Amino acid sequence: MTSLLSEEDELLEEICRKHNIEPLYLKELFRIEKEYADKNMSKRRGLFDRISDILMDWVEQEEERRSIL
Repeated sequence: MTSLLSEEDELLEEICRKHNIEPLYLKELFRIEKEYADKNMSKRRGLFDRISDILMDWVEQEEERRSIL
């Protein structure tokens, strides 16, 4: 099981590098989606709002980071 997770992490890192995306961002989105999926498939109310909020936070962080450079 550990090697599978390691392979998945390596693949995620590779994809993120290719598209210039921070792997932490995608891992967080996966975590949020899984949290809602584990609760109940029919009660995913708020999922898209939460994803939207976190994306906006990341955009602001990236804008701040780029303005410092």
